[in-house]
Amino acid sequence: MQNTSAIHDLYTTELQPVLAELETERRRVQTRVLISSAIIAIVVLLVGGGALLMNADVGIFALIVSIALGMGLWTLINNGRIQNYRRNFKQQVIGRLVSHLDPNLSYHPTGCISQSEFRASRIYRKRIDRYKGEDLIAGQLGATALRFSELHAQYKTTSTDSKGRRKTTWHTIFKGVFFVADFNKDFQGLTLVLPDTMEGWLGKLGQSLQDWGDLFQPGDLVRLEDPEFERIFAVYAQDQIEARYILSPSLMQRLVAFRQRMDVNISLAFVNSNVYIAIPTRKNQFEPPFWGSANLALEDIREHLEDIQLAQDIVAELNLNTRIWSKR
Repeated sequence: MQNTSAIHDLYTTELQPVLAELETERRRVQTRVLISSAIIAIVVLLVGGGALLMNADVGIFALIVSIALGMGLWTLINNGRIQNYRRNFKQQVIGRLVSHLDPNLSYHPTGCISQSEFRASRIYRKRIDRYKGEDLIAGQLGATALRFSELHAQYKTTSTDSKGRRKTTWHTIFKGVFFVADFNKDFQGLTLVLPDTMEGWLGKLGQSLQDWGDLFQPGDLVRLEDPEFERIFAVYAQDQIEARYILSPSLMQRLVAFRQRMDVNISLAFVNSNVYIAIPTRKNQFEPPFWGSANLALEDIREHLEDIQLAQDIVAELNLNTRIWSKR
């Protein structure tokens, strides 16, 4: 993390005036949202409630329709205002923080890692029915080109109950931060480093069952000499020699340390000269407060900087700027 003095100077000289303007905008938008919500609620109650008093059967239908129309009208009136405030916050605050951290990085609030690139990692092979993302940060750190963003990929299932009613359920494939960086090597095959949840739960039995996992993974299970790494990760590769070449003893140690620091089940793929890293999280990064004050405290700014600094942490902790190979 950057030194306290530099962050404090950025906060007092650049961010506080911007945050004060954003707080004025937030209050103005919030007031309009509250007034429009009250008016719409009163109209819905008068129309729907009046119809309900006159005729119970028709009234219920009228109440449902008026609520639906009211919600649609609320969205039409307020959604643009809220999104405009949100966009201004991200551009003026998060954009400044990204540039402050490293001028070689750029921030794209509505951008994300493409679905085709997410698929190219082959970490997740489930059918994708809904895909969205935001908060793309991209650029160059030292010798390493990189990009990362929030992503949420889902698939759906449909079921029918005994009365013939269809129900659609959405399931999360991945939700979190997805990171792509140049590994500066032309890989011949695919090497996957996945959380070893099976061995952690079942011990030796799980280790035996992993061999059956070869039937479902794009490659063979690779046994490595680092017991701590083997406890945390399971490695599948199309080329065992290449996998051992990529996963040097020092890289395995760094991956173990990074996994322990993040405290989540990270997954990695080495393919197409890139390293892909999937970091699950429930946190929605870089979102501005709407019902609370936009005048963020210094600690809030530090937290945003820590989220942005993920790129620097990965490059440093995985030693990606050390070029031990050269591309053909």
